[in-house]
Amino acid sequence: MKKLKLKNKSDVEYMYNLKLTEKQAKVLSRACDVYSRLICGQDREYQDLFEAAWEKRCKEATGKIMDDNFEGGWHRMREDAEELCKEIKKKFWGLDWSSLYGVKYDETSDILFDLHQVIRHQLWLDRPEDKKSHYTVDASEAMQFAQEPLATIEKIK
Repeated sequence: MKKLKLKNKSDVEYMYNLKLTEKQAKVLSRACDVYSRLICGQDREYQDLFEAAWEKRCKEATGKIMDDNFEGGWHRMREDAEELCKEIKKKFWGLDWSSLYGVKYDETSDILFDLHQVIRHQLWLDRPEDKKSHYTVDASEAMQFAQEPLATIEKIK
């Protein structure tokens, strides 16, 4: 395939098609959103991962995702996770607990966020009209933040 000349800084040598089920598209969209935020040091995302991992271990050990007797209980785990996230954010991103980076911080993060926007908008378009809210970011077409061109997606069934 011939190289395309783009207005953006990057040149594209190849383009790819990827067939996904609706569930796979939702998971991929979520993964792009979360990983783009992790790159930017948005601690809410890794705190959610820590809490989900603890809840999974708690359920395996006790049969419940929240048990007051498992390792000091859910509230203790939550406090520990928040403190750990604050430390990680400060040490590795140099940010205070109330600060964060976002778009234009990192090109890979911007590419992932652009992919997330494209997929989530298509998933919104494919919802039945009676299940659509027009007052959500999902209803907006993707805005390009990365140097790469926006991906395209189309419903095939």
